[in-house]
Amino acid sequence: MTQHRDIPLNLITGFLGVGKTTAIRHLLAQRPEGEHWAVLVNEFGEIGVDGGLLADTGVALEEIPGGCLCCVSAQMFTVGLNRLIRSQKPDRILIEPTGLGHPAQIIRTLTEPPYAGVLDLRATVTLMDARHLASPRHREHPTWQDQIALADVLLANKADLYSEDDRETLHAYVAAMPSPRPLVVETTQARIEREWLDRPRLERGGALFPEARAFLDAATESADPGHDHAHAHAHGHDHDHPAPATDEWVTIDTRGDGYIGRSWLMPEGQVVDHATLAGLVDGFTGDRLKGLVATDQGWHRINRVDGHGGLEPMAAPNTPLRPRIEAILPESDTAALDALAKAFEAAHTPNT
Repeated sequence: MTQHRDIPLNLITGFLGVGKTTAIRHLLAQRPEGEHWAVLVNEFGEIGVDGGLLADTGVALEEIPGGCLCCVSAQMFTVGLNRLIRSQKPDRILIEPTGLGHPAQIIRTLTEPPYAGVLDLRATVTLMDARHLASPRHREHPTWQDQIALADVLLANKADLYSEDDRETLHAYVAAMPSPRPLVVETTQARIEREWLDRPRLERGGALFPEARAFLDAATESADPGHDHAHAHAHGHDHDHPAPATDEWVTIDTRGDGYIGRSWLMPEGQVVDHATLAGLVDGFTGDRLKGLVATDQGWHRINRVDGHGGLEPMAAPNTPLRPRIEAILPESDTAALDALAKAFEAAHTPNT
């Protein structure tokens, strides 16, 4: 990688369902003419959905499944990033970590050899939903804390859905943040300005924040059985499993940070009954449900977060794409996940 120097790079981070992929689409639409950008996408589940949402943007895309960016070795992360750098020679790289990914480890990886001098890490953009400030499950989650603590630009997305109490809580939260504070912007539809990417990284004395230091300590002190990050993020299967046959349903679970994700990859040409699917999506009460699905009323995107959102019509993919769905819930909700799985698999119509 010695022939590539000082490639601008940004992290676009944030918790589950806050709009990271939509923000990246906005940024890609603003890229200067003649510049070649690349995107590295990490998802908690094993079957990528977000990459499919970026497939029509015309940029180089690398997908990494299963939360690998926040693992100790991050081998798949470095392999994917190296491949982007060498094969694409991009003018800028955007990295979208999973909503359950710790940015502290990623930042350290990107600013140490072999990437020091190759990459120019610029502003970390964190998207948040200010309504989560009233949710102890979010505010007390160390990943949520890390993502906000390490932001250089903090986008309070979905501002059109905030109540006055939400907005007052956000303002009080920002006022209480330690100096130096990030640029804080309320936005809707994950709108973001390209010039924010080049804002300077905030100088935090090299110590990061207490939450981030605690995570990094846990990630490196593997001898401490109480802080075995590698086991905490164990996926329960081998990333190098052979590619599944295209005429089979494939189901893969991923666990970590108190959550369970289940990914379904459907056979090519699989069609799902629209009315049944809409009912299942509307009844989903977990944290995140997303997908790209062919129904008897055309292709639809599934986009549901914290009980809001549903099916959205979309153009049929330009190239063959296996329909896919990913659900993320607390690990305590495995019974609900199993019931959802049975209902999904019963909703399909026979292939023609």
